[in-house]
Amino acid sequence: MIVSRLAAPFVLVCALVMGCDRPYVGRDGTVAFQEKGNNGHGASVLTANGVEYRDSTEPPTAFIRRSADEPWRAPIGFILPKDGRFTKTSQPTVLATTGLAIVLRPSDTRVPAWGGEVLIRVDVIAPAAEGSARWGENVAIVLDGDGPDSAALAEAALAQLAGRDRVTIIDALGARTIVPMMPASHRSMAIAALKNHVRTRSRGARDMPGALRAAGVAIASPEITQRILVLTETPMAAADTTEVQRLTQHGVQLGTVRTKGSDDLDERLEAVRTQIPQAGLTKFRDVRLAFEGTPAPTHVLEASGGETRWALDAGELVLGNVRAGEARTEVLRVTVPPWVPGEEFKFTVSAHVDDLDYGGPRDFAAAVPCVYDDDIERIAKSRHGDVIAYASAMATLRRLDAAFIGDEISKVGGLRRIAELHASSMKALARDTKDFAIQEQADLLMALLAATR
Repeated sequence: MIVSRLAAPFVLVCALVMGCDRPYVGRDGTVAFQEKGNNGHGASVLTANGVEYRDSTEPPTAFIRRSADEPWRAPIGFILPKDGRFTKTSQPTVLATTGLAIVLRPSDTRVPAWGGEVLIRVDVIAPAAEGSARWGENVAIVLDGDGPDSAALAEAALAQLAGRDRVTIIDALGARTIVPMMPASHRSMAIAALKNHVRTRSRGARDMPGALRAAGVAIASPEITQRILVLTETPMAAADTTEVQRLTQHGVQLGTVRTKGSDDLDERLEAVRTQIPQAGLTKFRDVRLAFEGTPAPTHVLEASGGETRWALDAGELVLGNVRAGEARTEVLRVTVPPWVPGEEFKFTVSAHVDDLDYGGPRDFAAAVPCVYDDDIERIAKSRHGDVIAYASAMATLRRLDAAFIGDEISKVGGLRRIAELHASSMKALARDTKDFAIQEQADLLMALLAATR
């Protein structure tokens, strides 16, 4: 039995009702079923061959790594509820010391007994004491042209922002929004969207006045500082200058930095930092998170931002310096070793920071509790939609894409439709639970996916 991709959601549900076995989406966009019959208990699995149905009575076989040098392989593709609908959200685990909180939200509390991966959302928050950080600003970055240093300069601008700031990125080609207005705590998301756009952007008519107008509308607020940074290859034209004057009259602070030229890149990076003052004073230096699993080993395979390091039986995420008032969100892929169903699995996350206020190092830790399970349907139903939806939106922007189907993402045409499904599921979950925070995140993800389509 074969059907078109557009009918896939309907047919998947019908197949489960009728008892067809293992529906899957092939590389040609069709959905096929092997009609052997099953008990209807299982989950959808995203693989390099598309979406496949996995029955609970057929648990995967664990991959046994016999050497630390052997490449990591997950025993099964990315597990999803068979109806594509999330019904659970994560509970936070907090690591904290004076002036710094690190909030951990895992994608799962039930982990597969055959081993696999867990996504962990990490929110780093450094509340600002009076006088240690500026108040929040609305910032727009306008890209004009294909200067070779555009991405590096935009990253430098984003690094100056913190949790109180909001940012948007607009392309002067067609006055197109790359990143909708969002909290600057989603820095890695904004950088990923920017790099994805630069890599895939299509040529079009330059409309700098339109881009400046769009930026002015996005950041408009009489109550806080409004700032526009233009990253450009060429000097402003007369029409551009007219729009600049209009924005300046409305209180917008506007600066320009050249994306190519004879001057050194370091000088232009410093010019960006002058145009956008840093959000606050550096309070913590060399912030690192170590992930250890019981049972071991546990490794951090990939992170949306920061540097990952491997030890023999553990993994580490290096976040660098943290300023007063800073808030940032990252997502990690962390491995889970195979073990006995029903037994406890525990992530012990240890933070190490160099506290500049009090002097000397600080170390603090917390445990994220999980339990092993060999029922794939139970695992699928318990997955946390807020973490997965955020990670899948990141994956459409070419970060964390290996978390879903490894390096063969192109074989299923990318993850955009999956990410849109996840964001829609989050919106439905927010409606059912009447949770404003989930609704806000769902709206942010849907706006980002729409802007980067």
